[in-house]
Amino acid sequence: LSLRMMAPSRPLFIFLALWAVTQCMAFTGAFHSLLPHRSMLALSPLVRPRRHVARLGGLSMLRNEYDLVVVGAGPTGLTAALSAASAGKTAVIIDATPKKQVQFSGPTGLYSKALRDTAKKIDVGVLRNMGVRDTAVWRQVQEMTSEVLKESGLSNLAAIQAGNIPHLRGTARLTGEKSEGGGHAVDVTFLETDRSVQVYGQNVLIATGSSPWRVDTVPYDDERVFDSDTIKTLGFLPKTVAIVGAGIIAIEYAKIFSRLDCKVTLIVRGKSLATALTRIGIDPDIALELQRDLCLNKVRIIFDAEIDEVQAPPKGSDTNRPLSISLKQPGTGAKKPNLTVKSHVLMTATGRQANTRGLDLEAAGVELDKGGNVAVDGLLQTTLPNIYASGDVLGPPSLASTGIEQALAVSRTMFGMETEGTFGWREPDTNYDPRSLMSDPLKYPIGIWTLPEMAFIGSTKASALENGLGGGGGGGGGG
Repeated sequence: LSLRMMAPSRPLFIFLALWAVTQCMAFTGAFHSLLPHRSMLALSPLVRPRRHVARLGGLSMLRNEYDLVVVGAGPTGLTAALSAASAGKTAVIIDATPKKQVQFSGPTGLYSKALRDTAKKIDVGVLRNMGVRDTAVWRQVQEMTSEVLKESGLSNLAAIQAGNIPHLRGTARLTGEKSEGGGHAVDVTFLETDRSVQVYGQNVLIATGSSPWRVDTVPYDDERVFDSDTIKTLGFLPKTVAIVGAGIIAIEYAKIFSRLDCKVTLIVRGKSLATALTRIGIDPDIALELQRDLCLNKVRIIFDAEIDEVQAPPKGSDTNRPLSISLKQPGTGAKKPNLTVKSHVLMTATGRQANTRGLDLEAAGVELDKGGNVAVDGLLQTTLPNIYASGDVLGPPSLASTGIEQALAVSRTMFGMETEGTFGWREPDTNYDPRSLMSDPLKYPIGIWTLPEMAFIGSTKASALENGLGGGGGGGGGG
C-alpha cells in the first residue's frame, strides 16, 4: 500500500502497521518454539497483549452500543472485527473461550495445523530407533504444538488490542430487543461468574463455527475414541490410528499421524475419495492424486465401509491394548466378513453441525434451515435486518478460507468499505454474490493442510471444458 493512498486515514495506517508487527513477532516466536531447545524469545513490550477482557471489575470499559457485535472468535469472527476496526468502526467480540486457553476458537483447524507443523519438525521414527520412549516423544510433540498455539493466540490478542476491540469471555444470547438507536440486544453471561451484561450492535455477526457429528455406533470416551475436536486431548503416542471419514479433516489427520510414525487406516463410506471431495469443488484429478499420496505414505484405505461395532478395552487400561473395530456395508447393514480393524486410537471425521444451541436465534426471529444452519440471503444477512452470519454456522463447505472470505464480504455490506486500502477492500464486481461462497465451489478458495499443503481457487478442468474453455485440444482451465 502506498503512503499516498493511506495518508487520508492515519489511524488506519497506524492500526495496520501495529497488526503487521504483531504478526511478524508471533511468527518469529512460533519459529523459535520449534527449535530443539526452548526459545528465550519474548514479545516486545510494544506488542505484548494486555488481557483485553471484560471482568467484573472492569465492565466500565464497555460501551453500551457498538457498530458491530461479533459472536465467535475463530478466523471468521476475528476477520470481521478487524475489518470493522480498520474502517473506523467500533466492534466487540463475544466468545466462550476458556480462561486457561490462550488461543481463540476454531478448535479443529488451529490444533491440526499446529500438530502438522510439529510433525514436520520431529522425526518420530528416528527417535524411536534411538531408543527414546514414546512417552518422551509425545511430551515433546505436545510441548511444541502448545507453543505454536500459544503464539497464535498472543498474536490474535495483540491484533484486537491494537484495534481497541474488547473480548468478552462468555456465552451470547440474542433477545430480540432493540436499543433506542436501533441496535440489536445481545445478552452476555461471563464464564467465570453468573454475572451478565447487555450490549447492543447496529450490526451483529454470528460466527460461532461448528461441532463434529458423532456416529451413533461409536462409544466415544475421549481417551481412545475421539471426534475431530476432542482428538486434541489425546494423551499418548499411538502405534496405530483408525480414522473414519473422507473429507479434508480426515485426510489432514491421516497424513499428520502417518508423519508421526503411526500406522494409519482410513475408513471411507464411499467408493473413492473423489466422491466426497468433489462436493467442495476439488478437481477429481486432484482428489485421485491425494488418494495416491496417502497410499505412498502407507495409509491403508478401506472403501465402501462404515463402523458396525467398536469393542474397546476398559477405560484407563494399558494403551498398548488395541480397539477392535468391525465394519459393515453402508446402506445394507451387512457385515464385512473377515474385516476387523485393530487400532490403538479411533477418530471420526464424518461431518460437522452448526453451533447455534443456546443463542436463542429462532426466538429472536433468526430462522434456521432444515439442516440446522443459519439461513441467509445473497448478502449473508439472516431473516432479521442487520444480523449476518458467516463461516461454518452456514453449513458446507466449512473451510476457514471460505469463512474469512464470507467475513470480508459481510464487512463490505455492513460498512461499505469503499475506500481502497481498507482491510478487506476488493475491486468492485457487479456480479459478485457473497452467497456463492456457500453454493458455488468455483468461487471460494480451498486450502488442504496436508503434507505437502495444497490450495487452489477457480475452475476445475471439468467445469472449464463444460464452459467451452480449452479448445479442441482437450485442455482445461485451472485455479
